[in-house]
Amino acid sequence: MTALYRERRKCGHFFRCFSDFIGSSNKVMATFVAWGNIRQDYPFQTIPSELVPERLHLSSDGESINGNSRVRQRHHCRRLAHFLLWRLCGQAGIDTGLLSHIYYTASGRPEFPSNRIDFNISHSGDWVAVILSVSSAKPAVGIDIEIAKTERNFTALLAHFAPQTEQRWLAKQSNIVAGFYRCWCLREAVLKSQGVGIVKLSEVRHLPERQQIRTAYCPAGQLFFSEELPFYLALFAAGNELDDVRYFHWSPGTERGLCAYSLKSAVKYSVNF
Repeated sequence: MTALYRERRKCGHFFRCFSDFIGSSNKVMATFVAWGNIRQDYPFQTIPSELVPERLHLSSDGESINGNSRVRQRHHCRRLAHFLLWRLCGQAGIDTGLLSHIYYTASGRPEFPSNRIDFNISHSGDWVAVILSVSSAKPAVGIDIEIAKTERNFTALLAHFAPQTEQRWLAKQSNIVAGFYRCWCLREAVLKSQGVGIVKLSEVRHLPERQQIRTAYCPAGQLFFSEELPFYLALFAAGNELDDVRYFHWSPGTERGLCAYSLKSAVKYSVNF
């Protein structure tokens, strides 16, 4: 276990006494992933008000950059992420009261006050995705989604954080865009599991032909990468927590709203094994 990983688990140690919030015997030991789009209708107002932080009650016009479209977009992404996390807690049988006890580590990563639950959030454009893991051990999860921006010079971008062997691998790919986002997203996902920023991208070693990842900035685990959704998706979880993943997408107008999804294709990586 790296010093960074130990430090992350020390953050907010006082709050670990809230482990009982994990819920009743109905809780499900699994990993849950949900996504949606801020252009979709979703009943945010159905979340009990005591479970919604004040900043999410505010309109985007009340934020610091009045009328700025990016500020409004971020605000709506945060609201949707909170809504999806609330719904996933219900899927997992977790006491949703945890939502009122989310705290932030020194690096700014949001966490629940429980050493049996972890979550992570990502957004790109109007899309939002959330991963939630419930485990008998200490879970650590990370997620990254990216909307493709095809006008970029992907070869030059990769050179900033990847070795020449990986650059040569990308040059051989029939789909350079998908290849680049695979290199990017998997790095983001493992680093986000520990609240580490993209400044450490170059310290994640990606071996695409072996489907392996090595880095000092996360524990051993598994990673999935998929390009079948409206965005590129990478999921990381410590240990074998990706052995049982339940996928959901928000579908307004349906009876449940949060509908099960079967991910048909994903590249599977081992991390630090």
